[in-house]
Parts: sequence; C-alpha cells; structure tokens
Amino acid sequence: MKNVKGFFFILFVLAGSLSACGHDHAEVNESSGITESNRSKKLESVKAFKYYLDAGSESILSKMKQQDLVIVEPVVMEREYITEAQESGTLVYGYINSMEADKWNSELIARFKEEAFFHNKNGDRHYIPKWDAYLMDISNRHYQDVLLNEIQRRVINAGLDGVFLDTVGSIEDYHHGDDKVLKQQQKGMELFMKRIKERFPDLSIAQNWGFETLSDYTAPYVDFVMWEQFDYSKITVDSWSQDMIEVLKKTREQYGIQVMTISFKEEKDSRALAETHGFKNLYHPAGSYYNEWE
Repeated sequence: MKNVKGFFFILFVLAGSLSACGHDHAEVNESSGITESNRSKKLESVKAFKYYLDAGSESILSKMKQQDLVIVEPVVMEREYITEAQESGTLVYGYINSMEADKWNSELIARFKEEAFFHNKNGDRHYIPKWDAYLMDISNRHYQDVLLNEIQRRVINAGLDGVFLDTVGSIEDYHHGDDKVLKQQQKGMELFMKRIKERFPDLSIAQNWGFETLSDYTAPYVDFVMWEQFDYSKITVDSWSQDMIEVLKKTREQYGIQVMTISFKEEKDSRALAETHGFKNLYHPAGSYYNEWE
C-alpha cells in the first residue's frame, strides 16, 4: 500500500498533461529491453530491494544504485534517476494501484466511468476509509482500458523494467464472502494481466498480496509477488499464513515466481524465517508507508 502526500497531486497533473501529448495510445515499448531469461535470473539473484514511493534526488539515486531492485512511483520519480539506476544494474518497477482508486488522484478518477467502480448491493461505491480510496471492478473492460493506458504513460514511456500492481489482495480481502463476485474479480485480474502481456510483451509484472488469486489465476503472468507485514510473531502462529507459505512455495516451483517479503518488526527473526523458505526480505519499521527512504 502507499501513502502519497498532498503536493503529489500537482506533480501528477503536470506529468499527466505532458504524457497526454501523443503518448496515451502509443504502442512503442520503451522499456529497458532486458530479455525474459536475463530478468528471471536477475530476480532470482536479488538480495537487496527497496519499496520507495516519493521523488528522487542525487542522494536517493546513489541509494537506488546499491539495490538490486527498486519499486518506485513513476508519477513523481524523475526519469533521469530511473535511467541512471538501471544503467548501474538496478531493476526498476513502476507502481500502479490495480484494485483501488485513491481519492487524492482526481485526475485519474475523472477518467473512470461509473461502471469502473465496484458497487455494493445498494448500488453505492465501496469506499475504503483507511486509504481514502474506492474499490474498483477489475472485471470491467473500461477500467482495464484506463489502467492499460496508465501503464503506457507511467511505466512504458519511462522505460521501466516492470509494473508493480498493488492491492491485488483487495480481491480476497473484500470479496471472500461472495464466491461469485470473488471468482469474477479473480478472472478479471487474470484477463487484465493477459492484456498487459499482449500489449507489452517485454514488460515484467509483479503483484502485491492476493496469494490465492496468484495460485489459481495470475501465476502464468507474474514474475514476483510481494508479502507485506511478514513479521515473525504473526506468521508463526497464524495457520492461514502457514498455508500461504506452502502455496507460494509450490507456485514458485511451478512458475519460477520469486517471493519478496517486507517485515515491519522483529528484523532478525523475520528475515531468518523468510530465508528459511527461500523468500527475499526487506525490513521496513515504518510499516506500509513508503515515502521516506530509511
């Protein structure tokens, strides 16, 4: 999940206006050009990675170059820093919110027809107070189209190595009590990723959470999956977490998907637990807010 500070909206609008000048529907893939086999090897060898969603600087660039992989917010991360980090060997993925629409991002929300929002049984939009966001309907073709154009503008045109689809786990979080809707949204995410690969065949895809969706639907399209709050004291006593560890290990064995974990506490024990299962680990005591490089 992300936390975007208020002034980012202005930057977003400016970036959107510049991108809109002839780029929205361009099919030219300006990604870094790393082959799939080379990227797979690089992901497997990742030891140091970072999740950072704020603007860049020379100091941040220096730190990016020390990482094997960095997830950035392409709206605010300057392209020159992305390029220089890639030239040093760092894989750079661009953040896209896949299942939620942040209210601060009024420029993007304005492009959604009402059908793009997920509506409850009363016909109202599903609002998520914690993130000040709306739950979206990934099975809706129009919504997919808008996100595909957003990937073109923010990820492809910036030459990034991959797209990081956040909030995939919202499918299971909010629809677990309705099997019909759950499967509809899971199949919608599967189709969306298939469309990403059809339009941008060289682009790597990563997803955050949504482990059952990954195992049953999206695994053929995903190169790595993120597990936030991988904390020793929580994981070791939670039966669901233990089950998901085994699901991810089987999925990794079948599809070669790497598992990246982020721990918010118990740094040493959490990292040791992750490494026991062959998962990669980042310690991030600030929790699920990534606007500062710690």
